[in-house]
Formats: sequence, C-alpha cells, structure tokens
Amino acid sequence: MTDRNLSKTVAFWRRFLLHAGCGLPVSGSAPGRRRRPWAVRISCRGEDGRTVQRLISYHARASDAQDALEDYNRRTPRGIGPVSDMTVEQVFNGWSSREYRKLNKGSIASHNAAWRKRVSRFAGRKMRSVTLDEWQSILDEDERAGLCRSVIMNDAILIKALNRYAMERDIIAKDYSAYLDIPQAEVKCPRGALTEPQLRKLKQLAQEGVPYADTALMLCYTGFRINEFLSLTAQSYHPKGDYLQGGQKTQAGRERIVPVHPQIAPYLAAWLARGGETIVCRDDGKPMRDTAYRRHFAELMARIGAEGATPHCCRHTFATRLHAAGVDPITVKWLMGHSTKADITAHYTHKTLAVLRRGMQRLS
Repeated sequence: MTDRNLSKTVAFWRRFLLHAGCGLPVSGSAPGRRRRPWAVRISCRGEDGRTVQRLISYHARASDAQDALEDYNRRTPRGIGPVSDMTVEQVFNGWSSREYRKLNKGSIASHNAAWRKRVSRFAGRKMRSVTLDEWQSILDEDERAGLCRSVIMNDAILIKALNRYAMERDIIAKDYSAYLDIPQAEVKCPRGALTEPQLRKLKQLAQEGVPYADTALMLCYTGFRINEFLSLTAQSYHPKGDYLQGGQKTQAGRERIVPVHPQIAPYLAAWLARGGETIVCRDDGKPMRDTAYRRHFAELMARIGAEGATPHCCRHTFATRLHAAGVDPITVKWLMGHSTKADITAHYTHKTLAVLRRGMQRLS
C-alpha cells in the first residue's frame, strides 16, 4: 500500500465516532464528509442476534454530535432501538431457531403447542408493546379453562424464554415475564383423567367432524384400553342390546359388556357403516395400528389443552366420571373389567346389563 493510500485509509477511520452509551471522541475526517466529519452511531442487534452498527447522523462539530447523541438517548430509551420493532413472531422465530437445536422432540412439541394455541395471539404485535397484564392473561385463561398444570407451566416457560431472549438483544426495555403470577393450585388431571372443560372441547371437536375426535370420545365413554378398542369388530357390537363386548387383558375384563352411551351412539354408527375389518379402521378398511392412532390422538390432545395425555387417560376419565356420578363401586369394576369378589365374568344376565346401563346413564 502506498503512503498516499495509507494516509487516506487512516484519515477515513480516524473520523469522530460517537457511540450511544459511550462518548469518547476520536477526531478526524472522512472522505466525502469533510464538512461534517463527526458521526453518531449506535450498536444494536440485528434479527440474527449479531451486533451491528447503525448510523444516526453526521455533524460539522464534535459538540453538535454530542448534543445529537444526548438528544437521541433522551428520545430513545434503552431497548427502543432499531431491532425494537421486531414482532413477537419474529422473536419466537429467532429464539426457536437457536434453542430448538438443544432440545428433545418432546420439549419442542410442547413449545410449539404453547405457541400455536395460546402465545401466538400476540404474533403480529411488536414485542415491546405487550404488557405484563397481557402476558398474564394467557395464564389466567389457562387456569379458568381447567388446563393441566403442566400446560400452564409450558406457557409460562415459553413466555419467559421469549422475554429473556428479547431482553438480551435490547428488543425490550423491561422483562415483564419476571413478574408473572403463575397459578400455584394443582390444576392437573386427576389420576390422568381429562378435566370436564377438556372433555367439553373434545365433544365440540367431534361435533365439528375433526378427524378421530369421535374415537377419543368413544374411549372416554367405554373405558376400553387402546389395544382392546382398536381390536373391536362389527361382531363386537350387539344392536339388540345396544352394547359393545370386548376386552383382552384380564380374566375379569375379557369380553366384558359396555352399554353404548347416547353421546357416542352416532359416532359408533358412522364407523360401523364403513364396513372395515375393525370398527375403527384406516381409510382402506384395514385395522389401524396403535402407533398411527397415537399420533392422531396426540394432535387432538394438543387442541384441547391436554398435551402429554395418552389414550389410557380416557380410561381414567371413564372411571373418574363414573365414581363422580355416584355409580356404585361394583358396577364401576364390571364396566372397567376389574375383578370383584362376586365375579360375574362367566356370563352376563339381562339383569346385569340393566345395572350396567343404569350406571352408564348417570354420565352426562
């Protein structure tokens, strides 16, 4: 490099650079800016999280540049800089792209469900505009809806993570998530059962024709284990007595009778009309595998706020609701296929069927 080129380069980089947050001047002039050699710049974070420089203004004198910097700082509180216009969705995308590489599939699914179902209501809002009360409203609505405590905690964890990510990058001036009031009551599914609000949502999905919502409801009103349920065939349904007969696991539960509840009667009829090898079947009529059904089931549970629930939770739901409805313990055991001292597994009489039906009718 020639002496002339070197001197030009040195002159360029020796111009005065004022930084938001620091104020030590370095005199000099920049090529093409000899009349206004004093620059005011700020450091900020780009959308990718990297530190970048942003030019604010040029000035003829150092004192003017200093005044401009002080004026900028007065008008622009910390955190209300160039990246402060990022939306909540942009923050989520930035955070997830960094953090999902470190998380397992279960954690990612929980965060995605929390985002998709609840937190994304603020997706188009600027991150800095969302208030504490608005973040808190998500958790309060979760509690009022009777969602499981784990779901509420997942929402709180995501809200806190997004605010921490934004705070570290000067996107927000204050982390309101530190002041969230997380419900302390044990809002969880008793014995793994679905809550009444969740069951109501499931009924609504079934009425709307959401795929497989009707089958999850059938599980909640029959108490069959998943392998028993997927093994039921057209011969398992007895139209004369309007009951299903099935069960595999235990001697007491084998071929037990479960009267068809009115809530699931139309859904059962629709599946029977398909004429598949099993009542619940694939589109081609072949039996559905347990793993395939569980994928559909998991999607449904996410939609009703019961992330992590398994098909066996429907069996717990059935038993819990029978007990809550005041059905006597012996009848509950018969319907569940549990053994009793007065075991009736040899055969069911008409009187037994009537007792079981009366127990089922107590369910709403």
